[in-house]
Amino acid sequence: MEKKKMRILELYSGIGGMHYAAELANVGAEVVFSVDINTSANEVYRHNFKQTNQQSRNIESLSAKEINKLKPDIIMMSPPCQPFTRVGLKLDVEDSRCSSFLHLLDIFPHLETVSFILMENVVGFETSEMRNAFTKTLKNCDFFFREFILSPESLKIPNSRSRYYLVARKCKDFSFGTEKDIMNIFPNSSCDIERPIQEKTLDPYLEKNMSDEELARYLIADKTLLKYWRILDVRQRSDTSSCCFTKAYTHYAEGTGSVLQHDSNEPFHKTFAEFQEDEDIAHLKPLKLRYFTPREVGNLMGFPAEFAFPERTSLKTRYRLLGNSLNVFVVSNLLRILLG
Repeated sequence: MEKKKMRILELYSGIGGMHYAAELANVGAEVVFSVDINTSANEVYRHNFKQTNQQSRNIESLSAKEINKLKPDIIMMSPPCQPFTRVGLKLDVEDSRCSSFLHLLDIFPHLETVSFILMENVVGFETSEMRNAFTKTLKNCDFFFREFILSPESLKIPNSRSRYYLVARKCKDFSFGTEKDIMNIFPNSSCDIERPIQEKTLDPYLEKNMSDEELARYLIADKTLLKYWRILDVRQRSDTSSCCFTKAYTHYAEGTGSVLQHDSNEPFHKTFAEFQEDEDIAHLKPLKLRYFTPREVGNLMGFPAEFAFPERTSLKTRYRLLGNSLNVFVVSNLLRILLG
């Protein structure tokens, strides 16, 4: 007799990062209900998960009664990060974008079937009042929990994306306690932890055989190079790291993600030295400096090859939605550990 699958309620579902993580984890769990208020994200979600009951609505409209009817075993969620982000106002629980999370805390004691929780947010959440309210609610409902700051680099993925994670389960404590403990679990192959690619360079994550027409779409404009060349984080195919891609990637030059030297045959340092002498943009042309494509950003974030955007989703929106999403590889491994 086939074992009954665990039921996942996916909140703040975005473009489906948690859903893909559950599939990748292969732990006998399926998403039965998904909710987000962002219409652009929902359109992408439905494009990729046509069979999932995905609803575009405010989470504050969810009642304990409605959730209990779904009989979820697991809640996976990535609440709005703006109240806690380093570039935001850090209004914390006073931010209106926390109201849906506060609503969840109000109904949480009345949820009858939930035994596991996995939550992701930005670094900064761990020192917030919202975190204190969340963990207090978990304790009051007999959940044990662990908190971590983890990056895909922990899995030898060449991208920095440090995020806060919390895993919780009801009435059963964990055998590990700290980030150091879980870091020992992540690289341990005997734990059957999923890794994307063994070679820790950017090259396997990059698109191959890009046409001239496609390349032209992602080349950095001359005026952007002239104005921001000093602060661009330029990476090469052989590099073993890259900066976190944010929702403002391609819109702002500083601190939003790395750019790529497309032509790896050109000597980078020599070329830039020549450019610095007279700041003639022609010196930089042979490097073919470009942005990472949405597909490449998705690859580094663990989205599978079959993930796709609807054709009408603009390039700006694709970057914004990816920047607001999460790393599928990291979450899939945490889900395995949570249910292990």
